[in-house]
Amino acid sequence: MKQPTQPLFTVSVASSLVGMSPQTLRTWERAGLVAPVRDKTSRWRLYSWTDIERMQEIRYLVTRKRIPLRKVKPMLRALTARRIPVFLSDGRRRAPLSVPIALPRG
Repeated sequence: MKQPTQPLFTVSVASSLVGMSPQTLRTWERAGLVAPVRDKTSRWRLYSWTDIERMQEIRYLVTRKRIPLRKVKPMLRALTARRIPVFLSDGRRRAPLSVPIALPRG
């Protein structure tokens, strides 16, 4: 089974999975929200399943919640920190919190 962090998808495939244009994904990369791996020979951007999930979260925050792009990065950091498992005082583990993902229609 392939790892969720293994880069597999080009920008065109990733954009169709996320439901945003390739140019938008490049803008998110310039803003520091996503860091795709560059193929050594072709220099293509390659995205992993983890990157796809993160971009779906970004899409949700920008399109549904109307959060400005400049405020998305600190928000993602806070959401990631909330997903770290929390242990209650009696030793039980509380379920991690997460943001609902808006999947592309169609």
